[in-house]
Amino acid sequence: MVKLILYTGTNCPKCPAAHEIVEEVANELGLVYDRDYVVKNIDEEEVMIEALQYQIASTPAIVINDEAVFIAEVPTKEELLDKLKN
Repeated sequence: MVKLILYTGTNCPKCPAAHEIVEEVANELGLVYDRDYVVKNIDEEEVMIEALQYQIASTPAIVINDEAVFIAEVPTKEELLDKLKN
């Protein structure tokens, strides 16, 4: 089972695009929100502390199965699918 976390920030200009790609890929793969993937805002203190454990200090950031795979960048749909399949 895949576990994907998208970390976003309120004033992040790239985060809406990253969120859109994550939603598109999740729908395509049949991922279920809160089971297979979640979106968390690092403006909340406990979420920021959690993100720092993955050495994430910039958004958007995507963690797949406890590994930060994209930090401060928006992957293409194909890049995200590739990481999820490996």
